[in-house]
Amino acid sequence: MAAGTIRGLGAAQAPVTVAATTVAAMLASFGSALLLEHAAHLHTDAVMQAVVLSVTLSRGHRGARPSDRLIGFAVMPAVALVSVGLGILMRDDAFAGDAAFAALVTSGVWIRRFGPRFTKAGTLMMLPAIALLVIPHGAPGAPSTHLLWAPVVALIPYFWVTAVQVAVEQPWRGGRVEAAPAPAPSKRLLASTRMAAQMGAALCAAFAIGHLLFPDHWSWVVLTAFIVCNGARGRGDALHKGLLRALGAAGGTVLAAAASGLFAPRDPHAVVLIFVVLGVAAWLRQRSYAYWAGGVTAALSLLYGYFGQSATPLLETRLEAILVGSVIGTAAAWFVLPFRTRDVLRRRTSQSLAALTDVLKGEPHALIRFENSVAEMDDLYGPLRLHRFVTRAQPHPADVVDVLREAVPHVRALRPGVEGLRANVGAVRRAVARRHDGTPYRTLPPKEDATAHAIDAGLARLHEIYAPSTEEPKREPKRGPESPEKARPAG
Repeated sequence: MAAGTIRGLGAAQAPVTVAATTVAAMLASFGSALLLEHAAHLHTDAVMQAVVLSVTLSRGHRGARPSDRLIGFAVMPAVALVSVGLGILMRDDAFAGDAAFAALVTSGVWIRRFGPRFTKAGTLMMLPAIALLVIPHGAPGAPSTHLLWAPVVALIPYFWVTAVQVAVEQPWRGGRVEAAPAPAPSKRLLASTRMAAQMGAALCAAFAIGHLLFPDHWSWVVLTAFIVCNGARGRGDALHKGLLRALGAAGGTVLAAAASGLFAPRDPHAVVLIFVVLGVAAWLRQRSYAYWAGGVTAALSLLYGYFGQSATPLLETRLEAILVGSVIGTAAAWFVLPFRTRDVLRRRTSQSLAALTDVLKGEPHALIRFENSVAEMDDLYGPLRLHRFVTRAQPHPADVVDVLREAVPHVRALRPGVEGLRANVGAVRRAVARRHDGTPYRTLPPKEDATAHAIDAGLARLHEIYAPSTEEPKREPKRGPESPEKARPAG
């Protein structure tokens, strides 16, 4: 089953729909910001800021609850004002500004420990700040009255992203399942703390190395280090994102070089091409992040050209800075309080099997929770699949994602009351948790239907992957399940 197509929101998460809603929000934001620029005599940076924010919001805000969306209308203007002050500080006092930027972004990661709502708030906190790295606020000589329009500029893309996504997702029709509450506190170091430490280390190193090696374009190093570290689900995921970011940037650089000089400044055909590139990139992102990185690199170069700022001479420098940022972000994830991608997979597998148990019990909304928990594994599949391809190991943790994806249509068609499946799910859950007590796994009797046997065949494969050798079980010390927070991706 194709990645990204199993969602509780159904069609709202399909690749074509995602691309269409992203482009629609970007077009509306671009047009509205352009009108504001002419009416208020703003700088062209305001239009570019609106486009960048619409791109980042379109992905990070999908599936948000209506209450969270309403809160965003209050949060975005306040954060935009803070970002204005931050931009001016970074312009006038590099050391203090960089420290304040790192503190803001790191705190946005750290507060994810308090649950999904704080995760959304942390994301909103970071968006205007990250947009500073693409198009800085407070250019020398910019009137302060122009900078005070930043809250309005931030609200424009937020409004259009919200309007388009709500129209597509139609939350008023119901059928949504509330997110699971945050896990209980653990004595282990929380994943949000680990990720915040990684982000802080990556940003500090990126600022220092960026100013040293690329004094005029240090922001590209910092932005790439942030992208690689943000939400990295373990060391393998960070390495995978770093590679894709570098490959995508290289491809985008080639595209931008090929398209350079084709359009004069303010040529409307350039705008059409920009949104075509971003739309295709949003559609292909479901397959690989490299497409998105390449598309954004090319689109930003075209956008600079539209406003009369030639980016062609800087393409080589941009690529070098992105490579350096990728190395910094990957190194932070590997050496600063690291955790493994396969540990994140183990936790999410446990969640999926718990939801499957509830499906077998006939609990309401359990099927949607099972589908959503399987869909959450899409983010892990890329690095695991690459590792499986390189090592050729069998069985491999990537097989877990394949098995659970294949099980979704069978679980949908499953009739209630199948004897033995619940016991086998329990046996697999104990194997995932590294426990060896309880009823062992037993194959279903032949009397059960084909759907039940298809699910049971998947459970057998999971048991084979996670269960240690049954010949000498005592060599593996008994212990409780892996703490969910040990590898919790924190949103």
